[in-house]
Amino acid sequence: MIWPFRSRPALQPSLAARVQALALSPVREQTLDDGWIVVDVETGGLNPRADPLLAIGAVTVRGSAIVMAPTCEVRLRQLEATATDNILVHGITTGQQLNGLAPAEALLDWLAFAGGSPRLAYHAEFDRVALQRASRSLLGLKDRAVWLDLAVLAPLLLPAGPGFNRPLDDWLAHFHIPVYQRHGALADAYATAQLWLALLPAARARKLTQLRQLLRLGRQVRWLNPGQS
Repeated sequence: MIWPFRSRPALQPSLAARVQALALSPVREQTLDDGWIVVDVETGGLNPRADPLLAIGAVTVRGSAIVMAPTCEVRLRQLEATATDNILVHGITTGQQLNGLAPAEALLDWLAFAGGSPRLAYHAEFDRVALQRASRSLLGLKDRAVWLDLAVLAPLLLPAGPGFNRPLDDWLAHFHIPVYQRHGALADAYATAQLWLALLPAARARKLTQLRQLLRLGRQVRWLNPGQS
């Protein structure tokens, strides 16, 4: 469920009505054939607890296919653009930052797209913290959806792969997944979704077909690889 969090910021009536419509229970019983939301965010720095959220990109994976439409791609309007060296990383220009969607509207678009479905991301803690922080501050909501981290699951499902603490590009190269564009939120979400599809045969071979089984597998990293999270 998307729970009220502390006092809710003052919102325009139209946005407040959309917030009320987001009272969806998080999905906790799910199979590999159901819908999974693969998400990536771009921020104004490396600290998701402090740096501004700039963009959100997300796609749906259902079964063994990426759903090409609809997708979610929103840029949050900024009061001032990030530094030039940061723009070179995420590629969101000064004009795009200053002319994005109103932040609350962008967050509502994301939450309406994702609903209560489980979220998949690569280094998911970064994305989770950035999105939950923005949801709390902009909408007064705490999103309780389940998250899975492919940076953790990939080496557990495929020990012969690149391993832990590897960038997404290493895993894409391992599976010979072509990359035509990266370091945009939607492009990175699509690349992460391709990695998820490549990992599904390994999950099915081990009969790991339920969300709860994958969550249990992910927790093993705490004792298999001390220092990982």
